[in-house]
Amino acid sequence: MQQLQEDVTCSICLDVLDDPVSIECSHNFCRGCLMAHWRGVSAWGPRCPECRAPCSRDRMTPDTRLRALVEKITEPLREEMEPVRPDRLNQGKGAQDLTGPRQGPGAQREPGRPVQLVRLDDKGSLILDEEALSRCLEQGGVGDAPVCLVSIIGEQRRGKSFLMNCLLRRLQSPEAVDASWMVREDEALGGFECCNGTATVTRGVWMWDQPLWVQAQGRRVAVFLVDTEGSLDLQRRMETSIKLSVFSILLSSYWIFNISSTFKQTEADYLEMFIQVAKEVGGTCNLAPIQRLDLLVRDWQLSGAYGADAGQEYLVEITQDLEVSAEQPLVLEALRASGTRCYLLPHPGTQFTRSRAGTPDDIDEDFRQCLCEYVTSVVRSAGTHVRTDRAGQVLTGAQLAARIKMAEAFAVMRQELNRRAVEATRREYDQFVQELDRDHQSMSSCLRVKPAKMKQLLEGKRQELLELCRGELRGEDPQKQVALEELKKELDKQMAEFLPRYEQRFKMAAMIEEENRKAVEASRMEYEQFVQQLDRDHQSMHRCLRVNPLKMQRHLEGKRQELLEHCRGELLGEDPQKQVALEELEQELDKQMDEFLAAYEQRFKMAEMREKANRGAVEAARREYGLFVKQLDRGHQSMSSCLRVKPLEMKRHQEGKRQELLERCRGELRGEDPQKQAALEELKQELDRQMDQFLLAYGQRFKMAAMEANKKAVEVAMKGYEHFLQKLDHDHQSMNHCLSVKPAEMHQRLEGKRQELLECCWRELLGEDLQKQAALKELKQGLANQMAQFLMAYRERFKKKTYIWWGVRIVEGAVVVAGGSVGGRIGLSVAAAMVAGAERFMGLDR
Repeated sequence: MQQLQEDVTCSICLDVLDDPVSIECSHNFCRGCLMAHWRGVSAWGPRCPECRAPCSRDRMTPDTRLRALVEKITEPLREEMEPVRPDRLNQGKGAQDLTGPRQGPGAQREPGRPVQLVRLDDKGSLILDEEALSRCLEQGGVGDAPVCLVSIIGEQRRGKSFLMNCLLRRLQSPEAVDASWMVREDEALGGFECCNGTATVTRGVWMWDQPLWVQAQGRRVAVFLVDTEGSLDLQRRMETSIKLSVFSILLSSYWIFNISSTFKQTEADYLEMFIQVAKEVGGTCNLAPIQRLDLLVRDWQLSGAYGADAGQEYLVEITQDLEVSAEQPLVLEALRASGTRCYLLPHPGTQFTRSRAGTPDDIDEDFRQCLCEYVTSVVRSAGTHVRTDRAGQVLTGAQLAARIKMAEAFAVMRQELNRRAVEATRREYDQFVQELDRDHQSMSSCLRVKPAKMKQLLEGKRQELLELCRGELRGEDPQKQVALEELKKELDKQMAEFLPRYEQRFKMAAMIEEENRKAVEASRMEYEQFVQQLDRDHQSMHRCLRVNPLKMQRHLEGKRQELLEHCRGELLGEDPQKQVALEELEQELDKQMDEFLAAYEQRFKMAEMREKANRGAVEAARREYGLFVKQLDRGHQSMSSCLRVKPLEMKRHQEGKRQELLERCRGELRGEDPQKQAALEELKQELDRQMDQFLLAYGQRFKMAAMEANKKAVEVAMKGYEHFLQKLDHDHQSMNHCLSVKPAEMHQRLEGKRQELLECCWRELLGEDLQKQAALKELKQGLANQMAQFLMAYRERFKKKTYIWWGVRIVEGAVVVAGGSVGGRIGLSVAAAMVAGAERFMGLDR
């Protein structure tokens, strides 16, 4: 049976022939596989995938006998994969119905539970529970129906089981509209085991044992949910994590890659390994590694945008980064595929992470909305992503289970394909050696390639073919390594047989050409040194711009012709041999010249561009500084605006702008540091010249404005002091007020006011200290004059008021004396005489 199964297997898809056809060379293939193969290699025309013989698309005929043989061979396999009917089971005590209740259309829905499909033994090997796989995928209605398996893979403790439970609740509520399927917010999600904490909960691979039926494209599709152990669990080896993830990938048609925060290098490396291994293993059972891929980013915090649209923008950024690094080609291809999308989810909130039960009621509103949107999108599209083989043929549940369980059934065929790949590589190397032998029969062609170089060519081709063969070989690494070792020995044997013959041929040619080779080599070395010297002398932009490429080319051609003529006179032997040597030398010199000129032209162009750019940058800085100076000049034409900015402050302002432009120009300049420094020095001198001119004019303007302002300040102070004196004069006209303030005290008041005005005016004065001191001196003299005049008048007034006061006192005393005297009339006469005398003394009679 095993031999017959190999005979009816398509060598393209490695599966049993489907609609077998025969071509002109009598080989048989699936019709769909052959047509797809020819479309992929249309550049060489239709050829047989096995023998490479040319074929005609019109000569592809159905093979009815082979089709009948396929049906006979595969009938027992189909009977084995069909679920056991209840009426065929043992009805005695202890009998079980392995198929379970019917799950097709119209069947009563069972609550279901998660079952473990894959577990690991003590040695870390994967153990598949085939009975559990059959119960899920071959139970009533599922075995003959298309299936969609949604699996999730990612780092441990990142909410994978929680998401599976959300999908489970949504699928169990097909009649729900919008987010109504999460109405039981105070109730924890059921299904796969899930809880908060650091300990790993999910071990191995688990599947929900009951199908969740959806209607899509006019058919019923059985949807299953698959939960996978974390791929970065420290308690597991990397190899074990890869095996578990690859199994989940091959089993599923809708793959969710669950990551946290951002797509980091670790995720890219793991995803590359997953796809590579899944691609290799999937080839043995005709299963594509990826049909639908969702890159689900949890706890997104880099922006406030979430959902599918923001995810697609982030996906574009990821692919751009992968294009630059070029380290994960399989990941880049997968993320570029049309069936790939990215979705961003926010953080669920601290209340949810701290909650032990993890009910939807604990989730933040943003996360709830995004989660509902994502889960709904997955459920709505699940029916369209049914599991297919590599050719796109839909697989039923029973067919998928059979392929998973029979993944290693094609090991023998894989060995045959490996043998063919090794043989093809050996033949290609043999042809390569024969072509080298034919191409190097002549003396000239032989002397171009030394034996060591020929060995390098052979070894390079051998390594290239070994790497190509390594990529074509299938199976585990140890098997591939054995085949590669045998191939390497065979290729080494062919190389060992060819190299001695070639070395003998080379020695014979070298005996004749040795002297000529020395002459040619000397000329070549001299020309190479000449070119290197030119290269060193014209490295700087300044030196490069002195010699344009055309002039440099004439210089090189002159030196080349000189060396060719010199070598012609030194060569020995026949003219054909000398001519061959000269042609080889000329080609070598031309090659050196062309390489140098190509590099020099680029350098010259870059130097011109840099010089032009530098001139533009310097000119732009000069113009900007000129506009800046003009703007400052216009803005400070008036005396008030000019006096607000002193010349020193204006100078600092100008210097700041100058330094800013110099720094900006420094960043824009190109070329070597000495050239940039020279351009900066030239620019600095120009800016200094403009600044000096402006500051000279501005200083004169400020000086004039300051003198005018100082004059006004002095006048204001003089008037203020004058008003002060007038008020004092007015307030001390009466005898009582005048006699209450003595001249010395009045002098102090005047001196205090004068000092106050001087200090106030000093603060208001502008300009240099000499100008301010001159204005202050003028003010001080004016105030002193006013004070002296006032004090002189005030002293006279005080003296007069004092005399009057004393005179009144004398009169009053005389009256008292007269009134108190005894004698009547005599006393009155004496008093009258004293009063008259006092009046005359004090001037009261006038």
